[in-house]
Amino acid sequence: MRHLNKIIFLNSANIPYAEVLLDGNVHFAGTQGVGKSTVLRALLFFYNADKMRLGIQQGQKSFEEFYFRYSNSYIVYEVKTEHSAYSIMTYRSQGKAVFRFIDAPYEKSWFVDDSGRVESDWIRIRERIIGDCKSPTADCKSPTADISAKIETYEQYRNIIFGNTHDRSHRYDKYAIVESAKYQNIPRSI
Repeated sequence: MRHLNKIIFLNSANIPYAEVLLDGNVHFAGTQGVGKSTVLRALLFFYNADKMRLGIQQGQKSFEEFYFRYSNSYIVYEVKTEHSAYSIMTYRSQGKAVFRFIDAPYEKSWFVDDSGRVESDWIRIRERIIGDCKSPTADCKSPTADISAKIETYEQYRNIIFGNTHDRSHRYDKYAIVESAKYQNIPRSI
């Protein structure tokens, strides 16, 4: 069964770096201001990709301003599959949250260098992903990870993760967490 395995924050939402494991029952508890709502909104965004339905009140920073304040701000979602895992990189491009699908489990070294600095250049990140997947110890499915083009619309993203693609090449089929042409009720119920 496919499921969201973890959420990684990189310079996102006032969090320099954090990995939140979601591979079982998860309970959020803490005092005000520790990040419970921040994590829950990122979780909701994974499933509905609708920044208007995240409970952000008028007067608060917008989703993009809060989660993707810097050019090196990212949220990475790792989805566990029957055989391995893949990653979904979310970041800000031209003022809007966009996505890239990476057919490999998340690796910190893709984004963070040895000195702890988070990379902002997509070309370098891409080279690191491909380089990690050529490594003999990597858990990648192929010698070079398949990296999607930038997914710029929320509708296209939802179509991919909910298996509603009509792409004849079936390139995005492997990223579906379910398969349904009538998935619209899933994000609505969330």
